Amino acid sequence: MKKYIGRKATRQVMAYEIDMLSVGNADAIVIRYINDNDEEYVVLIDAGHRGDGPKIEKHINRYTRSKKIDLAINTHPDDDHIGGFFYLVGRVPITKFWIHDPSLHKVNLENTLNEINKANLEKSLKFVVESLTDSKNLLSLIDQHGIERIEPFAGVSFEEISLKVVGPSIHYYESKLKSFRDYDVLLREEKALSMVKGIEEEWLFSEGIEEDKALLNKNNDRSNENNSSVVLLFEPQGRRYLFTADAGPEALLTAHNEYDLSNLNWLDVPHHGSIYNITSDLIEIFNPKVAYISCGNAKGSPSPSVVNVLKENGCKVYATSLSGNLLHNKIENRSGYSPATQL
Repeated sequence: MKKYIGRKATRQVMAYEIDMLSVGNADAIVIRYINDNDEEYVVLIDAGHRGDGPKIEKHINRYTRSKKIDLAINTHPDDDHIGGFFYLVGRVPITKFWIHDPSLHKVNLENTLNEINKANLEKSLKFVVESLTDSKNLLSLIDQHGIERIEPFAGVSFEEISLKVVGPSIHYYESKLKSFRDYDVLLREEKALSMVKGIEEEWLFSEGIEEDKALLNKNNDRSNENNSSVVLLFEPQGRRYLFTADAGPEALLTAHNEYDLSNLNWLDVPHHGSIYNITSDLIEIFNPKVAYISCGNAKGSPSPSVVNVLKENGCKVYATSLSGNLLHNKIENRSGYSPATQL
């Protein structure tokens, strides 16, 4: 399925479109921007799992003129965000990469893994080992192909398309990295990971909007890795689009306090619509007119409570699990695309 939402962009001047590709419980988002001089810029925000690389390559080749990526952004090294880049690097031309490099922040990979081993935290070990190893390997691959890379901290911008990083700051990022070696923090994360099944069951028994709000505010994502996610604000023609990756309430509120993220036109709902990653207060602050959720059909993705609170706030909500690829603000007509269905 391929769906679009919103009007066709006016082509007399600058135009842009946003594709949220259907990659299950993963993220792969393409921004295509054409300026007043008819110059095209293509930005890829995350690349799904390793098996999603060919789908992204096909999309770039079919729906862009340049057949290249001007800016690739890895928001954080979870396998459902970083995986497809291992296929794309070397196959699709990439001009610039935004990606964090933990080695530049006094984080010793071996020491971190040793601390997790000592604590005997199996779930934390699995996620942190995979993420840090994937990050190291992708950085090496980027360097092998001579791609320019910089770290995306708050204030960094891609001025060609009015895209800027609103979180994390370098101080906030480093505080999260240091916590990877903190036994008490790892223990809390291990317990949180063990609670997921029970909370998923709790979602199913919500009986009204007030209970939905209570559930959103009850269980916040305190994962250091998720809260180190790159949060992006895209502001074409005075409109406001927020890309949140897997950031949790703490990280999102921190970004809002610095950059004022209120009254959005469009929201990428964090972490596949998880009940952990957004609160009712944040939804009121963001006040999005439209929200997209990248998710599969996994239990609890998206959380019905998240969807209900967004809709109660007057937001139109769409999900890739229902509509397939989602296209916002299309530049040209596309064969096979039809209006998307709201949740």
